[in-house]
Amino acid sequence: MIFSSDFEAMELKERMRHTTITLSYFLPSDFNESCFILKKCIQQIQGNSNDWGALEYLFFADYIEQFGIEHYEPSVEAIEFTTQFITCEFAVRPFIIKYPNKILSQLKKWAKHPNAKVRRLATEGIRPCLPWAMALPEFKKDPSKVLEILEILKNDESEFVRRSVANNLNDISKDHPALVIEIAKRWKGISVETDNIIKHASRTLLKQGHTDILN
Repeated sequence: MIFSSDFEAMELKERMRHTTITLSYFLPSDFNESCFILKKCIQQIQGNSNDWGALEYLFFADYIEQFGIEHYEPSVEAIEFTTQFITCEFAVRPFIIKYPNKILSQLKKWAKHPNAKVRRLATEGIRPCLPWAMALPEFKKDPSKVLEILEILKNDESEFVRRSVANNLNDISKDHPALVIEIAKRWKGISVETDNIIKHASRTLLKQGHTDILN
């Protein structure tokens, strides 16, 4: 059923969604039961490895997005587990829109999670302009809630997480250049790591000719 006649002609996200829908035919209608089965599948695929899964496993995250939106608590648990195997940065965004206050509180908790992949989700999932992802127009208009999470993660021990912080700031700079310049001045000199974040986050500002970012 997965390898339909037009599968090879599909784009990546089309293949992912097709696989997700096909998978749903074979899983229980009860979302909690389905999450339990998917968790066991991921554990079997992962074995003893802590490596991320390849892109072909994105349907695990997409399943939560498609079938878990009305089941907040089990979906949050599933996202936290699954993003340690394959990123849930796309899957979390509908939950941000539907449950803004609850999920923002959860994102702050994830920002302090012991696993770097979960911490990265806290910033990558809330990027206002994440490529190929659902837009978050409220955060484009007012990024203050996003910045609360970036403040938690600006000194994160993982370069993987800090790079996401920088990409998030770069997104914000497209709509709020003065705000990001102010943050850059405030963060400058805190550490080598924050200086690198500022450098990577400044690329759009420099292209737009905001020379203040160089001060």
